Amino acid sequence: MYKFFAVWAGGLLTLLGASLWYVFTPGSVPEGQSPLVSLGAGSVGPFQTDFNRAADRIRVVAVLSPTRPAALAGATALQLLLMEFADLPILVQVVWEPQEESDWAPPPTEVLARLQDKRVKQYWDKSRRVSAVLGTGQVQVFSRGAAWREALPAPALAAESASAAAGTLRTFLQSVTPPAESDRPQVAGNAARAI
Repeated sequence: MYKFFAVWAGGLLTLLGASLWYVFTPGSVPEGQSPLVSLGAGSVGPFQTDFNRAADRIRVVAVLSPTRPAALAGATALQLLLMEFADLPILVQVVWEPQEESDWAPPPTEVLARLQDKRVKQYWDKSRRVSAVLGTGQVQVFSRGAAWREALPAPALAAESASAAAGTLRTFLQSVTPPAESDRPQVAGNAARAI
């Protein structure tokens, strides 16, 4: 009887330990992305460093809930936009933070996998430090050259939700994307034909 109880208790503890490990361990980002960064309670340092390091590119910052359906749909919308602008030099910083009662753990692998693009860097911000700095707007876009020194620079574009921002963001990205080679006038080719 004692052996049966010991085996049963051991199995229950193993199951409980595995469940806690699954819930509290951050998920894995897609292959090719930098590992998920957990921001400390007192600093946005790694986020700010990544933002400034990419000053030669457009930066898109999205602050999302890892469980809210609208935020997850917004992440998918961002991934679709990135596929449209596959050659654009851009950094997308996705900050997952607690916004709902269900957001008490870091995002799991299946949530992080909504953004497959290698130009995405994902963060877990349990203390909501980034959104405190950003203020209102779930999605903000920063132009090339904008640097975060004493204060965050003003965004070129801001939207309340990632899904709502998709159309506006597409228009903005089109305006800053150089025309494709096929869209440019064939000056050299025309000159060769004229000769």
